[in-house]
Amino acid sequence: MPLHHIADLTAFPHPTCVCLGMFDGVHLGHRELIRATVAQAQAQNLVPCAFTFDLPPAAVLHPPRKLRVLTDICRKSEIMHELGLAHVFYAHFDPQIASLPYDVFFRDILLDKLCAKHIVVGFHYRFGKDAKGDTDKLKALCTEHGVSLTVIPPVTLPDGTLISSTLIRNALESGDTAAASQLLGRPNL
Repeated sequence: MPLHHIADLTAFPHPTCVCLGMFDGVHLGHRELIRATVAQAQAQNLVPCAFTFDLPPAAVLHPPRKLRVLTDICRKSEIMHELGLAHVFYAHFDPQIASLPYDVFFRDILLDKLCAKHIVVGFHYRFGKDAKGDTDKLKALCTEHGVSLTVIPPVTLPDGTLISSTLIRNALESGDTAAASQLLGRPNL
């Protein structure tokens, strides 16, 4: 299975199209990012991949808060591979990675390690220390370094509700597995 810890990577040998996010659940919104990544990779002759974390950042940044992880890193990687990604790179989310300034994260991980030539993120993507990096800062960094960028708009239910991992967790906590499955786009976790 093409799952790689970022610490084990010096530099990926081919240019990549990378989607970024936690991807907990690999729900319908995440699938839009993955679809765009695969399409851009094919159009630009890049390797389609993702960069993610093994733990939700909130679980580390707000320690008393316990978050239910919808999909562990191995299952997440399997689903992403089934959806067309060639590789999934991840880091253990810990205080060290949480302290990386957004521009250092961009340079050290996306450019130097992943050889990113195109990046795909959701509309509300935040990155770097204190989540100071946003899509505007990412766009500026991409422009500066000759990397193209796709920002995916919100993916919602017909009633306008944003599809999110939190919504899925709430459905599971209330026992509504049918709603959770609908949001995930598959029958089970």
